[in-house]
Amino acid sequence: MRAIRVGFLLLAGSISVGSVMMPEPAEAKCRWFKYTHNGTDFFYSDGAAGTAEWKVKSAITQWTAAKGIKRYKIRMSKTKCGDWFIKYALPHKHCIAKGRVCY
Repeated sequence: MRAIRVGFLLLAGSISVGSVMMPEPAEAKCRWFKYTHNGTDFFYSDGAAGTAEWKVKSAITQWTAAKGIKRYKIRMSKTKCGDWFIKYALPHKHCIAKGRVCY
């Protein structure tokens, strides 16, 4: 009985020491991108929201190419548009698109 208890304590101790000594997985570095667009839905196929999203995606593509980053993932992307307003006699929306890129 005593041998089983000692063996169990040694096993439990080695597992706890091993879990403490194991390195943590590396966390990805992340960066936020934010772009806005004032526009009307008449001239863009995706509207003002789609154009704001396109601006964020194109900025991410340019930034990763400039930094030499080959593998990246867009984790969060949000687009929020305000109410319609009149500018140059056309209805416009102000849209904000955000994207979080982890590499």
